[in-house]
Amino acid sequence: MKILSFVKSYANNFNIKAYGLIALTAIIYATLLNNLNLWTDEIYSVLMAKDNFSDMWHLLTTEDSKPPLYYLYLKFVLALFPQKYEIFGAHFASYILLILAQVFCATSLKRDFGDKIALLMIALILLMPHSLWLAFEVRTYMLSNLLLLMTLVFGIRLLSSPLSSDFFKFSLVSLLALYSHYYCAIFLFFLYLYLLIAILFSRKNDILIKFLLSTVCVSLLFLPWLAIPLTTAQNISRDWYVTWDFVKFSPQFFINPLAPDMWQSFLFIFETLAVATLTFVVISALFNLKKFKEISAENSRLLSLSCFSLFASYFCLILLSLYIRPLVTARYLLSFSLPLFLAGAIALSYFKNLQKPFLFIALIAFGAAYIDVRKASFDLGFSRLTQDIRQFVSPNQPILTFDNNNLFCEYYLPEYTCLAIVDKTGEILRLPSVLKNIHHYSEPLPEISFALSSYEQLRHNFECVTYNSGYRLNFGTDLCKLNAQDAGNFLKNSLNLRLNKY
Repeated sequence: MKILSFVKSYANNFNIKAYGLIALTAIIYATLLNNLNLWTDEIYSVLMAKDNFSDMWHLLTTEDSKPPLYYLYLKFVLALFPQKYEIFGAHFASYILLILAQVFCATSLKRDFGDKIALLMIALILLMPHSLWLAFEVRTYMLSNLLLLMTLVFGIRLLSSPLSSDFFKFSLVSLLALYSHYYCAIFLFFLYLYLLIAILFSRKNDILIKFLLSTVCVSLLFLPWLAIPLTTAQNISRDWYVTWDFVKFSPQFFINPLAPDMWQSFLFIFETLAVATLTFVVISALFNLKKFKEISAENSRLLSLSCFSLFASYFCLILLSLYIRPLVTARYLLSFSLPLFLAGAIALSYFKNLQKPFLFIALIAFGAAYIDVRKASFDLGFSRLTQDIRQFVSPNQPILTFDNNNLFCEYYLPEYTCLAIVDKTGEILRLPSVLKNIHHYSEPLPEISFALSSYEQLRHNFECVTYNSGYRLNFGTDLCKLNAQDAGNFLKNSLNLRLNKY
């Protein structure tokens, strides 16, 4: 009996459960870390992180205009890895943030909201398909998620009996979130609005004064950066790829965030079922808050704050897309994944009958999503393309690159001369890296040239070989053979457009 009692006491120990789940997450997700593939936007992130501070600043103020925090963070992480393992290090940068989010839940979230919600949150971070994107995407999404999760937890502390350190923590993570992604600014606007209204109703003037001072300080510290997107937005958005089709498909975030063109296992229906069910549970809990007799005031506020900030941000983005220009995509909404999970963890803690059935569905969904992401992550399409170019294309032959394949060429084939081709609607990524080869546009071309294209512009008119990847099953990258006249026409037209537009 003593042995059974000993085992039971350890089985019910929060730390064993929580850190057991965190260790399981670390091990399972580590099997997806690799040193193989970066897609276009990820290559952009790595190249930005590798730039010196002067060049990075120039791009941020002229071409990119995104907040710089993620690039600085990635720069720091990549400095820890030798160049041979650079791609591994880039993926590791997001992976370690996911683990840190779970640790935050096992400590701060547990302290404020109890064991049950903390454990459910850790489990959701492990099992939901969103996480398999967030943990490896070499973009700012995981960093933004962690910071928004922290603002929610620290923000609720301000409504009871906050310490001065709580205001400092809240202000600091808010400011960092603002410098990670512009979506965070919208989210934080509604989060601050909710807190302001709640503090006003509480009539605690001392808290109100400190909150307003924190708000002013954060705003003033972010205000200088706003001058950059406001002055460069028109030029940057001129050829931006987001259209109304992206806006129409943005609800995919609430149903199944994995890209529709990614290879999907035969169990993919469970991915949709798990994510859609979580969204349904969150909305149901929001409309039934008064029926939860056991829910504490803090938990009720956190659920309301998470849902209000999340859904208000989404509808605000829809309105901005409607009246200004398309702004919202399902992929960008991944920045809000952990706030959705947090609302889900609170909701599930009170829908007790749903906990085990939901976690069972989520477990199957995770298995299906894991298969999909693993197939994409370890796909050898880019490797085969690089090997074939090095085997069959001389470095003396320029490579014409369509669809921002100049980034692929610059990163994977640095010894080649890559000439970026744009049409009237084509965007250019990393303009300085394009212009460094501008003098080659007027040089005589060899009898045969090669081109890289990802959206089938050349496939029907030229001899091409297609290299599919798990990320681009519907498109693939085409390596095409062009004669001197056709290649020259592409270069001439592209040069004229670039000179006229840029």
